[in-house]
Amino acid sequence: MLVQVATRMQSVFDILKPLIDQPVIRFPYTMTNKVPLVIPAGAQGVPFVASDFSHSLEWPFEVHEVKPEQDPAHTFQDWRLMVEDQTFNQRWFKTATRIDGLVDDNTGVWRLRFPWIVRPKGGALSLTGDNLDAVNPISVEVTFRGYLMIPRATIAALGIIPT
Repeated sequence: MLVQVATRMQSVFDILKPLIDQPVIRFPYTMTNKVPLVIPAGAQGVPFVASDFSHSLEWPFEVHEVKPEQDPAHTFQDWRLMVEDQTFNQRWFKTATRIDGLVDDNTGVWRLRFPWIVRPKGGALSLTGDNLDAVNPISVEVTFRGYLMIPRATIAALGIIPT
């Protein structure tokens, strides 16, 4: 009986091993603007504070989703966003894109099909916003959610988890 249980347990452990024994530990992490950006009525290309989206940690940041938010008087149709990775000088879009075209209607979150990696120690994202409301200013926030990719050896060296 014990041999049968052990054999089944071994097969379960074999399935779970790639999930547990990865070369990196994914630590939940977010990057957001500290103060909401107020975009004047009809303004275009208003930059977010650069230091809010600068990544100075020593581990890469793997972005899985983007959560845009605006004040209650506006909707996702009222503003556009442009994201550019400063490491590669690579824009995420050809032109600024309306938020309602990016986010899921039910959650208000834009899930990236493939994660984007922000380089450690100086990697940064540059964001600009456009207000499509020609009468009222809009207050917006953007949060990038994902994981810090910490090498397992680093975690073990710190004594947080066993090797």
